[in-house]
Parts: sequence; C-alpha cells; structure tokens
Amino acid sequence: MQKFRTRLMTLLDRLEAISDTFGGNSVALLAVSFVLAASMMVLNDRLIVNTRQKTDAVALLDQLITETWQTRAQLGIAESAQRGYLLTRAPEYFQPYDQATQQVNLHLQAIDRLLLQANLATHPNIQTTMNQLVTSVSKKAAEMSVSMDFAKKRQFERALAVVKLDIDNQETRNIATLSQQFEQEVQAYREDLADNRNQWRRVTRWFVMVGPLIFVGLVVLVIRRLLKELAEKAELHARLTNENVEYEQNIRGLTTKLHGQALQAQTNIERERYQLSRELHDELGSLLTAIKMDISWVIKHLKDLAPQATEKLKKTNQYVDRGINFKREIVQNLHPSMIKSFGLIASLQNLMDEGRVRNQWQMDIIMPEHELVMNETVSLIVYRLVQESLNNCSKYAHAKHVSVHLMHDEKTLKLEVVDDGIGCDIALLNASSNGVQGMRNRVESIGGHFEIHSAPNQGMSVRVLLPYLSDTPDASL
Repeated sequence: MQKFRTRLMTLLDRLEAISDTFGGNSVALLAVSFVLAASMMVLNDRLIVNTRQKTDAVALLDQLITETWQTRAQLGIAESAQRGYLLTRAPEYFQPYDQATQQVNLHLQAIDRLLLQANLATHPNIQTTMNQLVTSVSKKAAEMSVSMDFAKKRQFERALAVVKLDIDNQETRNIATLSQQFEQEVQAYREDLADNRNQWRRVTRWFVMVGPLIFVGLVVLVIRRLLKELAEKAELHARLTNENVEYEQNIRGLTTKLHGQALQAQTNIERERYQLSRELHDELGSLLTAIKMDISWVIKHLKDLAPQATEKLKKTNQYVDRGINFKREIVQNLHPSMIKSFGLIASLQNLMDEGRVRNQWQMDIIMPEHELVMNETVSLIVYRLVQESLNNCSKYAHAKHVSVHLMHDEKTLKLEVVDDGIGCDIALLNASSNGVQGMRNRVESIGGHFEIHSAPNQGMSVRVLLPYLSDTPDASL
C-alpha cells in the first residue's frame, strides 16, 4: 500500500510539472476531470448495457432450447395418445391428444417469436435448422391429425395405415435429428455469447476500478493547485480589500462633496435670483410706483382742461398697473418670498389654493401638521417641484383631480404629485421637456431620487425622494 501511494504521488508530481510547463491551470484540470467523469459514466453505462444485452441474449437462447424440448415432449404426448386410442379405441385419449397438439402449436409460435427476438442474422444455420425442424413437426402433426380424423370417423384400418407409413417414422427420426442438431448449434452460439459476456464483464470491472482512481488523481491534483493558488492569492485579496475600502471611502467622500457643491451651487443660484428679485422689487417697483403717482397727479389737474388727454393717461395708468402686476409675478417666480416669511408648508398651501381656484380642481392634499425646519435651498427645490408639477397639470394635462402628498421622516422627504389628466408618452416627454429635466437635475444633483410615470389617457405621477437636510447658517439665502 505504501509503495502504491508513493507511485501515485510521483505520478501526480509529474502531471503537475507537465501542467505548469504547458501553462495549465486549475480550471482546465477541473474541466478535464469533469469531462473524464462524464466519459466514464457514459462508457460505464455502455459497458453495462452491452453486458446486459448479451445476458439477455443468453437467456433468450436458453428459453429457445427449453421451448424446443417442450415441443418435442408435447409432440411425444400427442403421438402416445394417438397410438393409445388406435390400439384401445378408448375415448379418454382424445383430451390428452387435443391438449398436447394445442401446446405444440403454442410452443411453435413461441419459438418463432424467440427467433425474431434473437436476431440470428449472423447465424443462418440455426435459423435454417429451426425452419426444417418446424416443417417436420408440422408434417408429423398433420399426419397425426389425419389418422385421428379417420379414427373419429370409425375408419380405424385407414387410420392404422397412415400410422404405418414410412413417412411417419421418417419424420419422427428427422425431428429427433434436427432437434439434436438445433440444440448443439444453439448451445455453441450460447457458449460464444457467454464467453463474450464474461469478457465484457471483466473489462467493466477493470474500468470501474481504474476509472475512479484516475478521476481521484486528477481531483487531488486540482485540489493541490487550488490550495497553492489560494495561498498565493490570499495576500492579493487582502490588499485588494484594503484598496477597495479606501476607494469606497474616497467615493463616498467625493459623492458627499459633490452633493454639497451641487447644493451650494443651487444655493448660489437661488441667492442670485433672490438678489435680482429684490432689485426688481425695490428699483423697478419704486420707479413704476413713481410713474403711477405722477400720472395720477397729471390726471387730477388735467381732467377738466384736456378730457381726451386724461383718458389716454388713464389707459396709460392701467398699463402701469399691469406692469406692476407682471413685475410682482416675476419677483414671485424668481424667489417666492412667502417661504422666507411664512415657511414651506404655508407657501405650498397658498400655491395649491391658487391652482385649485384657478383650474377648478378637486384636490387631495396631505401635508405635515407643523412647519419643517430644514435647509432653505431644499425647501425651494420642493416648492419649485410642486410649482412645476401643478403648471404641467394646468397647461397640458387638463386634469380634474390632483393629489399632492408631502411626508418625511428623520432622513428623507417624500413628495408625490398625481393627476388624472390626459397623460403622455414618457420617452417623448423625457426627450423634449425642459421642465421635467430641470426637476430631475434639481433632485439628483443633491443625492435625491426622481421618478415620473405616465401613459396616454392614464394621468401622470411624479415621485421624489430628497434628503432631509437641516437648516445650516452658511446655506441661508
């Protein structure tokens, strides 16, 4: 056993050296092992099937010989019953005769079936002998049938004459000779099959013993290579793990920094919009108010002296009023002052009330009960998301029912705006709508999540998740 183990280890070392020389790897060896295992299974199955087939063939030949013996035995019983009746003329011989002749026919049919199953194309002499034997048995059965027919008709002399014919004795001798010849030929064929079967059994046993040893050897070789590769890669894996941790930390830091810069950029944009709105409100508002006051003074002093000019001035004053209102809308769009004065919830409520009155909407509104203490830039983003969504509902959707839900927890704000309008194709909307892209950019730039779902005649839903950022002094506008 120790000697065998030493030789096996030497063989494995040589195989490993050959594998290293030709650049083999564990995957290739494992693949070869599995291919070998599959081939062994297939070949083993074929060996077993072949052995079983030969065993079945041997059993079939044994059954064929048995059927031949039984045919001769039943033929002898029928002949004894025939001669007994002719000699004694006792009717009790009819039943054994009839039963024996029926059994002879059944055994002949079984022999025909077994010959077809045995497939004796390579041994035509067996088939020829059996055909001759069946012919002789048929002739003998016909002779007995003729003599019994005469006997049943009480023509005993004619029946005995048929029995005493030379053809009867000749067929009896012929049947004995052919039966012996058939048995010898079948027995010789059976012995050949048995020898062949035994050889296949020895091959199968050898293969069953040697195949697993080869497979186990390859598996052991694969395991040795795997252990070596694992040992070599352990340090590399640890180093890669440390590098991945460092890279992830850097990515998280850069992502946080990028979101902070994006938030600061939006804060700067809102600050500029706020300053521009203040300048428009202060400078342009003061100028328009002064113009309106001067026009009113002129109208007051010229209403009696120049009625036509007064009418023109009144129209001009109306234009100034429209300019003041337009200025107020621009200022409100640039920076909704209500957020700074009254907070996000009140500003959103005012925005939705105006939309409901203007568009005759039925609205489903869910808002926090208390004002949210959060970063003002995030508040402005939420306000503009609701404002843009309601504008889309008003201008394009032709909606009748609009729902606005704003919820939050300690880390996340969730906004959902749903309408029952005409809807649209999202693919076309994403490609052509600046408003939708603007909303998406505002949300995703600070680390939020933006979803929009719609289909023709199925309304539209906008869902947004934003980080709940608390108010910080450096982020105020």
